[in-house]
Amino acid sequence: MDLTHPPLLDTNTDHFQDLRRVLFASPSTRLPVILLFGIMSAGKGYIQPVVNEILPVLIRYASVNIGTYWLREMEQAILEYSAATPHFSATANHFRDLSIKVCCQAGWLSHAMTILATNSQFQLSSSTRILLKNALRDAGRIEELSILDQPARTSDPWRPRTTIPSGDVATPVGPRISWYSKEISSMLSRHDVAIEVRSIKRQLRDSSDLIAANITVFLFRLCDVGGAPRIMQWLRERALLAGPSCGVPWLEGELRYHLTQRSYDEALKLYLVYFSAKTQLPGLFSNQLSVIADLHRFPTRLTPLSNFSLSKRWMVLKSIIRLIPTLPEPLVVLQALYESYCLEKVNHKEAYNVRPAFIASFGECNATSDAVRVLKDSGKAPYLKEVETLAGVLAHAGRVEKALALLRHVESGKMETTLFDGRVMCVPASASIYERVITGFVRAALLRPALEVEAMMEKNFGQDLSRNKIHVQVIQALRALEAQCARN
Repeated sequence: MDLTHPPLLDTNTDHFQDLRRVLFASPSTRLPVILLFGIMSAGKGYIQPVVNEILPVLIRYASVNIGTYWLREMEQAILEYSAATPHFSATANHFRDLSIKVCCQAGWLSHAMTILATNSQFQLSSSTRILLKNALRDAGRIEELSILDQPARTSDPWRPRTTIPSGDVATPVGPRISWYSKEISSMLSRHDVAIEVRSIKRQLRDSSDLIAANITVFLFRLCDVGGAPRIMQWLRERALLAGPSCGVPWLEGELRYHLTQRSYDEALKLYLVYFSAKTQLPGLFSNQLSVIADLHRFPTRLTPLSNFSLSKRWMVLKSIIRLIPTLPEPLVVLQALYESYCLEKVNHKEAYNVRPAFIASFGECNATSDAVRVLKDSGKAPYLKEVETLAGVLAHAGRVEKALALLRHVESGKMETTLFDGRVMCVPASASIYERVITGFVRAALLRPALEVEAMMEKNFGQDLSRNKIHVQVIQALRALEAQCARN
């Protein structure tokens, strides 16, 4: 028998039925007891159906600290129970894969990446890899996608922290922990988001530390269900009143959300109000910010309300660069801004995000040669994001052969690129570069090369192709162009 049917009882699903009915009658008030009950049950081999009932409750009501702590304790309890079995490795793989799915659904992406970093000897399942990639993209953490494409590293084998009790209990075989697709994979509802709002309110009331990426994911969900902007503003004010441990992560998460939505003016307004007093901008960026504020008619009384320091100033620099094409004589301004930025000493993570913004803006100004120059200035190993952005710019400019040549060079796996943390390696092509090239060809009304790139993408990824919002929008635009060409 396997761990799905604990060896201490028969194979029916009514284990602890009365206790479970009482506990789950009011999950929000009995959450600590429910979580402890899950750990104790797992430690004795009673994993299902307890785990599947607890996970939706965990995602809805637990804070990130409590949720990640429970996942670690559950893993420890399950592994201690199954350490003496011949299928110990399979048990570890199943639960770690499940934990990453839970983290993706709850928005605990930092813990998901920690699981990958500390337990990288296991392979993610195809569905979990797609789910994590989509979650990272939706949270704006594009630079971390390359980590998922790296080969698995070996790590020290797990060892139990306590002695496994001996006995005459039958040895479980072939452990299997199922994924609760029915409860958690359902469509997001306003009720779900309302529960998340109450959870965030509790964290702010208790002054619990927030994580910026979780805030970004929450804001996307709030937008998806038609949440009013005043809710975002009200929660921001509550976060600021709770202190820097809540205020700064909230503002950084909101900044990242606006960047992903391409609401660059809203990102700059947040910077001016909350960060401009202590975060200085390099070179000509401050002057251009003043010009943008006047042109876009920012409120005249944007006096800094807080003395917060922004550690990720690249979000502000990127917003300024992406708004330069809206200014008079944008190419001259953009060239001067790029020359001044090249004189600055910056870290890899900032350059990884800022330099592609220059390439994209040069492309909007129809200055393809300047966009290519930015890539060449990076040397023999340009940043991965630069390469992907330039491929899209070349496609939009109608440089079909050059765009396809760059795409095929990346696709070959022989092109050295620099990752966001400064490591230089040959990374296989991700779906994002294909999507950028297709988008560029669609905007240039070049159907045939767009369909060619789509076929290349389907051939390389097949069923593993991420079906996130960006991919859906790209394919919808391609189909619209295809229909238009068929009518003509």
